[in-house]
Amino acid sequence: MTDLTALSGIVPPILTPLMPDGQVDLRSLMRLTRYLMINGVHGIWACGTTGEFACIDAEEREHVTGTIVDTLDGKLPVIANVSDCSTRLTIGHARRAVAVGADAIAVTPPYYYGNSQEELLHMYREVGDAIDAPLYIYNIPSTVKTRVEIPTIIELAREGTVAGIKDSQGDLPWARELASAVAEAGVPLRIFLGSKAMTEVALIPGLHGCIPGIANVVPRACVDAWEQSERGNLDAARTAQHLVDAAMGLLDMTSGGRHARSFGGMKASLVSLGVITHPTMSSPLHTADATEIAAVGERTRELGITVRK
Repeated sequence: MTDLTALSGIVPPILTPLMPDGQVDLRSLMRLTRYLMINGVHGIWACGTTGEFACIDAEEREHVTGTIVDTLDGKLPVIANVSDCSTRLTIGHARRAVAVGADAIAVTPPYYYGNSQEELLHMYREVGDAIDAPLYIYNIPSTVKTRVEIPTIIELAREGTVAGIKDSQGDLPWARELASAVAEAGVPLRIFLGSKAMTEVALIPGLHGCIPGIANVVPRACVDAWEQSERGNLDAARTAQHLVDAAMGLLDMTSGGRHARSFGGMKASLVSLGVITHPTMSSPLHTADATEIAAVGERTRELGITVRK
């Protein structure tokens, strides 16, 4: 198991390619994993929101995580999101993920029912006690209703229950507040944001990296924006960030709701690049049609996005 105590940088929340019948396309997943790896990413976040985890079953989640682990062959760490609606179900997913080689697991608050902070403390402690792997908090209240509050995070970090957090609120002031609280408390916690703003995030003391969905399409630009910012080469960082920002336009070129447009735009772009075979989304999320794929492909080429050989 990889040591994650110094993990930093860009950790893409990898998409889950699907076959036309909705089954997971493991061959495309292998190609996408390699595409991210050769473009210099620092780890992989498996079965996240971008990976449509809530729409695939326990066995499919296990196969997704195991395929990523096997493809990387120890070259990069894998953090597997194992969230579900109860502690028991979450622990079941976590055991499967660890068994196939995940280096760490990530857990949101249970979704559907709302939970108090005391209930969240109890859940994270139970999961941490049951699993022999680092545990990350996955903070995404827009989809699970409940936010893990800063005092709860500090308490879990202080007692050693959690090793890190991905915060997907898109709230940089809150992230700064968390980083300050962690520093003041003197607790170890790796802080990652689900953000496309690599240059800005890299300059905030106490933040360790980003987990941006757009890194599925432009992983090298995301890596360059982060690494050049860390080195103080801000002109180079801004150049890379400009491509990241431009690529975000691909996420609104297909039909459907917010998530279908976002994930569908990335899948359509990756189909045009030959990285994955099908643009299929989990039904009822809209799958891009041929006209949409052609338009996304044309824009992908206009941006100069290519597959590194």
